[in-house]
Amino acid sequence: MVGVEPQRPGHLLAEMTWPEVAAARQAAAVVIVPLGSCEQHGRGMALQTDTVRAVELAKLVAERLAPQVVITPSVSFGLSEHHMAFPGTITLTPRTLQHVVYEVVHSLYRQGWRKVFILNGHGGNNAVVDAASIELRTEFPDLHLASSGITPLVSDVVAEEGVSELRGHSCEVETSQALYLDPALVRPESLVPGTARRADLDEAGRLSRMHPAIHFPQTYDRLDPNGALGDATAASYEFGERQITAALDRLTSFLEQFAALPLPGERPARALHHA
Repeated sequence: MVGVEPQRPGHLLAEMTWPEVAAARQAAAVVIVPLGSCEQHGRGMALQTDTVRAVELAKLVAERLAPQVVITPSVSFGLSEHHMAFPGTITLTPRTLQHVVYEVVHSLYRQGWRKVFILNGHGGNNAVVDAASIELRTEFPDLHLASSGITPLVSDVVAEEGVSELRGHSCEVETSQALYLDPALVRPESLVPGTARRADLDEAGRLSRMHPAIHFPQTYDRLDPNGALGDATAASYEFGERQITAALDRLTSFLEQFAALPLPGERPARALHHA
């Protein structure tokens, strides 16, 4: 329409034209790559829960730090072999996911970005992200690459809540995050408690949870008939708000300093400031 100022592009890379990306790259020191999964989340949450949580938190961070951060399209498949007994779950092999993470970050590197943050919504991806990160940092020593999950950012907030003995998937922690970030993910009428006590697991399950330093993974159909650990019926918007507010503050603080880090041979940059 004549006389109407065109809307400026936001921080979502896929919604920009290439000239808009070229312009955004001048101000955006950091790219966030949201990494998720397509897997069962109990009877009461959508399969895209991990992906959406990562994307929505990334948007909140980018809004605070605009225009210094842009967000790539999400990687919506992850390593979900342990959920394959439940309909709808789609998994990549570890090597395939490692290639995907490598090639996304490599593409950004080729486009001129040297500071990339992987926001991982699915704990099952952690080992693969670590392996891909080692590969990338070895091959590109001038690349700053960092990553984090969501819940690990707020373990102290979770501990203060008095949550279930067993938790970690489709539980009150994750469901509360979903209620705050995108309530459409949650079917409140379908939420049921999952296995919440170690004593309720079978023998292998109990052994797998005996010591946090020993890794003895079990498939989720063996841990709970509905694929959940923890009590999603105890979730609340308010608990989600406390978690995400803390995660947002901590991630924003880190990325301010991350963006200001000098690359090899550079002078230190001034830190970013946000409202």
